[in-house]
Amino acid sequence: MKILNENDFILMKKLVSFNQEETREFVAGFLDNFYQEVIETDDYILAEGNIPIALVAHLDTVFDDDGNERNFIFQYFNGNLYHPDGAGFDDKAGIFSIFKILESGYLPNVIFTTNEEIGSLGAKKLIEDFPECPFSDLRYLIQLDRENEYDCVFYLCENKEFISYVESFGFVEAFGTSTDIRHICPVWDIAGVNLSIGYNDQHTENETLDIIIMFNTISKVKEMLDESSNVDIAFKFN
Repeated sequence: MKILNENDFILMKKLVSFNQEETREFVAGFLDNFYQEVIETDDYILAEGNIPIALVAHLDTVFDDDGNERNFIFQYFNGNLYHPDGAGFDDKAGIFSIFKILESGYLPNVIFTTNEEIGSLGAKKLIEDFPECPFSDLRYLIQLDRENEYDCVFYLCENKEFISYVESFGFVEAFGTSTDIRHICPVWDIAGVNLSIGYNDQHTENETLDIIIMFNTISKVKEMLDESSNVDIAFKFN
């Protein structure tokens, strides 16, 4: 069974303990270790890599009013993490997953947004500042901000070829209301998908994160990054 090693546990504990502003500063500093240029504003962070896919996560949680350290409990018997007052794995699990992908040697484009939980305000400011895609080459976007294990959510995107392509990696189309890519993708005319990252009961004190599911999704995303060279042109939004 895949569990967090000591360094991963320390990283997750840091992320869970931070409020949004602290998370933004920490993420920007982390990215400086991998990218030549990191664009950081009060509303979003982005960096261009050498893989034509953008990974997306949001920096806020519904628990941002509490910036105190959260000493959550790791349940070894079922591979779940939780905190009795709510951990904010939505979307600290997405941030953690992107970090692990970067540490594995992959360098995709990345986007981190603020205030997703109150209307994707950071994503809206991003597309206001960049009404055209800021990346020189982008085939599609992957947001890591979805509950469950196999979900792939496309929101208003109806590109059937793209939906079939994502499902070929072991995901099953599901439906959701909104997240950042719902706003970004139609403006940039690029397809995007939100993938399950293993949390459940989000926005409640019963929220949990299944470590096995999270690492399985990380592995699948790496497969998608490996396959990027076989995606000759961008998947358009529709």
